[in-house]
Amino acid sequence: MKEKKSDSYYVDIPAGVSKEKLMPLVERAAESAGLYISHIGKYLAHKHPGSVHWHFKRDSQERGILDATFFDVESLFWLMIAHRNPQWVKDKVPVLIRALEREFIGIGSG
Repeated sequence: MKEKKSDSYYVDIPAGVSKEKLMPLVERAAESAGLYISHIGKYLAHKHPGSVHWHFKRDSQERGILDATFFDVESLFWLMIAHRNPQWVKDKVPVLIRALEREFIGIGSG
């Protein structure tokens, strides 16, 4: 069996949330988790059209990134952590998840 090269962590969001509504919430969550967004793009656009993909970093000179993807068609938001990343990335996963969950509270009601 092939060994996994990454772990995924899913974050609950209400169904039907738009990219436009989500973008500023992700920015605020990153900031409160002590991260900045170094890249915003698409994730496998041929498989996930309309997706948004972020790279989060703690410091521009430091190795490693924390990846996140939002796929609005299925209302999915997940973090992907490559096993080759340094320890700081793994340590930031629960911090960013808590920050995202705080931002996502009430998102569907506005």
